[in-house]
Amino acid sequence: MTGELRTPRAAEEPMAFTRAEFRQGAFAAWGAFMILLIATLIVTAVLQSGLPWGPPLATIVLYLMFGVPIGGVVSALVTLAAAPVVRVIARRLARTRRISVHVTVYAAFGALLGLILVSVSVLLTRGDYAYTFSSPLPWATAALCALALVSGWGWTVWRNRCRPAR
Repeated sequence: MTGELRTPRAAEEPMAFTRAEFRQGAFAAWGAFMILLIATLIVTAVLQSGLPWGPPLATIVLYLMFGVPIGGVVSALVTLAAAPVVRVIARRLARTRRISVHVTVYAAFGALLGLILVSVSVLLTRGDYAYTFSSPLPWATAALCALALVSGWGWTVWRNRCRPAR
């Protein structure tokens, strides 16, 4: 507990979150992204292993050695930057009881966020948009961000709905 008192959900806002719950959800989304990132890096390393890089274990270590710290810092900064927007979305959806609406909205925002991140990275590196968006990279990034955001939201809902209000 972070010191905030939990209040029972109001009937008119059954999906409302307290600030502490929102922070837990943001941290859960970041954690879900990191787990998905590690899994993606391992799968990609295995698929791309071989000459000239060597055996899969060496490629996995190389991908994780660079991917996890960079991905962790970037995703933490993105989580902090996107949190105010997600907070507004959460407040707008507080009256909506349908889980499918929440999942759809959070997945769409996560996918959009992933595509924006890829676009910014292409701009910063002066890369080629046509080449980048014809590869699986932006679409995988969008899917990872969507899954992470929905996972963070789902974990927070499950965790706080299963516990009795104090």
